[in-house]
Amino acid sequence: MPEPSTPDREVDLLCVGGGLGGLAAALRAAELGGEVLVAERSDVVGGVAAYSGGFVWVGGDPLAEGPADPIDAVESYLDHVQGERPVDRAARRDYLNDAREATAWFAAAGVPLRAIPGAPDLYHPAPGSTESGRLLECVVDGRDLGAWRGRLRRGPYYDVGVSRAEQYAESGGAAKDADLLTHGMGLAGGFVREALVRRGVDCLLATRARELLVEDGTVVGAVLDGPDGRIRVRAREGVLLAAGGYGGSPEAAELEDLPELVESAPPVVDGDSLALAEQAGAGLARGADPFFSVGHGFPGEVHPGTEVPLVRPLLTHLGLPHSLIVNRDGLRFGDESYYGSLISALRRFDPGTGRWANVPCWFVADDEFRERYGLGPHAPGEQWPSEVPRADDLRSLAELAGIDRDGLARTVAEFNRAAELGEDPAFGRGGSPFVRRTYGDAAHGPNPCLGPLRTPPFHAFPLSLVGFGMGTLGLRIDRDARVLRRDGSPVPGLYATGNAAATRELRGYVTGLANARNYTYAYRAANHARGRGAQP
Repeated sequence: MPEPSTPDREVDLLCVGGGLGGLAAALRAAELGGEVLVAERSDVVGGVAAYSGGFVWVGGDPLAEGPADPIDAVESYLDHVQGERPVDRAARRDYLNDAREATAWFAAAGVPLRAIPGAPDLYHPAPGSTESGRLLECVVDGRDLGAWRGRLRRGPYYDVGVSRAEQYAESGGAAKDADLLTHGMGLAGGFVREALVRRGVDCLLATRARELLVEDGTVVGAVLDGPDGRIRVRAREGVLLAAGGYGGSPEAAELEDLPELVESAPPVVDGDSLALAEQAGAGLARGADPFFSVGHGFPGEVHPGTEVPLVRPLLTHLGLPHSLIVNRDGLRFGDESYYGSLISALRRFDPGTGRWANVPCWFVADDEFRERYGLGPHAPGEQWPSEVPRADDLRSLAELAGIDRDGLARTVAEFNRAAELGEDPAFGRGGSPFVRRTYGDAAHGPNPCLGPLRTPPFHAFPLSLVGFGMGTLGLRIDRDARVLRRDGSPVPGLYATGNAAATRELRGYVTGLANARNYTYAYRAANHARGRGAQP
């Protein structure tokens, strides 16, 4: 740990990471009169949020004038998601109120957050759920970012230029606007505009935090490596760790107890926040349930602006008709229409056979799927890579891919009979209104997520397990985002948010919660650093 010496620079708050959390804290602290510096290790800003779908989930109608969505109803819904697992209800209610306050403040400060009309809760209908109002998005004119437009991380997974509101209203038929930033890029862009453009917060790119400066147990700054060499930054009011999780580290699969894990988030989330916090005696906690999905590495695809190979999550593809997922025995193992529903099955290990029950697995589709829908970088009707096994009959396809021949044929036959009727008695595919609207084909009936596989040739894409930057381990924090030691005491001057901090509010998954909690704890951290925290 570096010895105290004269710093090269002094600020009030140092934000390590130029993603959603770092920018949100910078915006709030700057508005409270603080001098802020953001240090981003890559040459672009936006972080993991820019790669995401951009959903933000907040209960309590933070953008409405009246309390149309009572917190009690929100908690009832979260109780349904949580199930029988224990939860600190007081802490959860604190978070819900804080998220509502933070969302309202950021919206008033210029971040164009807005409710998505007609977007239901993920598990609606359920106790306390709503048909719309809790899912928000952020849409920004890219021209408003000025020079920072070219420094906003490009998201490779979603079509930018059409808002969620337009998609839902027009059933996907709205024309794209090349200047419109939507989905994750819209969310990240909203905070870039307000923090870096309109407030003029200083942001150093290609600058990585290497060490924390600690004096008498208090974090007082950090050592940064940048294009012009090493500098020491003293942070009078604190350091916020917002550099993401550890999904890109070599230990990620072992930490998540998985046979493999390829990180689909930007190739900069390999544990910087945790490594830095350990220098100050921080404690780790096991937080939310594992969250990952399946994906495929298409030939030649790399993370934008890099040479790092990209394994693309098939998020928006799994719920489309004329497809399914099978294991090596040719058996389905879950509702493919929502990727989160496959997680427990993908983690299942069979001690009797000594193998993972559903890994490896394959995405199987017929040629009608190829003609109708895009897949990864390929537009509808384009030929798929020659490396992908294909055959005119299912038994031949199974032999090429390494799947049980009879198992695949039986599974598809059973699936087809029910799919013709829009039904899936095995797993209830397409049963959720949110999934049908977000991931299905609105023009296909009777179920927008179900269609038989009948048109040859058939295709089998081998799948990898892919992470979203959200690990189960993270730093322990309190309500004000202060990093805690193993004994529960706060580390003075050190804060954390986003995927660096363990998610303790909920064990299940709610679409958009990760983005909301990221900027909420960033808001709380900035408040506390500026002397407005709830904790003494």
